Amino acid sequence: MIPFTNTPDLALYAVRALMALGILITTGELLANWRDHSDGGISGWPLLRQMLERHRGGPLLRFAVSLVSPGRFRGWLCLRGGCAAALLVPTLPPPMVLAALALLFLTDLLISMRLLFGKEGSDRLVRMLNVALLLVALAPGDPRVMNAGLAFIALQGCLAYFTAGFWKVLGRQWRNGQAVFLVFNTRTNGAPSVAAVLARQPWVTRLLSWSVVSVEVLFPLALAGGPRVALAFVAWGVVFHAANALVMGLNTFFFAFAATYPAILFCAEHGVLLF
Repeated sequence: MIPFTNTPDLALYAVRALMALGILITTGELLANWRDHSDGGISGWPLLRQMLERHRGGPLLRFAVSLVSPGRFRGWLCLRGGCAAALLVPTLPPPMVLAALALLFLTDLLISMRLLFGKEGSDRLVRMLNVALLLVALAPGDPRVMNAGLAFIALQGCLAYFTAGFWKVLGRQWRNGQAVFLVFNTRTNGAPSVAAVLARQPWVTRLLSWSVVSVEVLFPLALAGGPRVALAFVAWGVVFHAANALVMGLNTFFFAFAATYPAILFCAEHGVLLF
């Protein structure tokens, strides 16, 4: 028996805890780099306020804009971090779980409006997890709702991998094997030392490019091949995202995708099929 797949409530707690850990790290990074969001920072409030009010006008939006002024924005971040920390408690009462998830969803909307730049894409997956867990929390203890929530999360996780792999196949640079080298050679998230090694060994670049594409496209088989197949795909995902986090600093992707793994393993262990 794979850990956290014995019962649906254990699997849901594992999803919740991994999502909460990722939110804690992201929130801590935002608070630690607060100068970037100050009036003179790269994501300064005066510029963003002007953009929001000019291009998305209306009294309701202007009221929402007032909610994410610099001082209040810090408050929302602290509230978000506190809710994420609370969700790590295994014995947190169901009403508190529901309240924490609802507040996470609210603060996510406000923070997303404030942070118009610099997002990596993992925030969308985290939002999906938040909504799924919130809906499950509306019916605590109902095994049908818990199983449905886990099935939805598992399907979304596999779909995210399949979609990523499908679009990579359409890209010429992924097909000719140059994509991995180009990614590591970027200025923002690249790793010059790794790029230098790949430049000398083009066959390694081609192997890595096609291995990523192949596993991502085939990832839905994790739900149809049984627990051992699912565990193999999940192990690949852990190594893949951990390497990206260590080399490229994409730590938010690690927790966002890892949070879907307990649901995938649970569904594979208990025979939940794609339909």
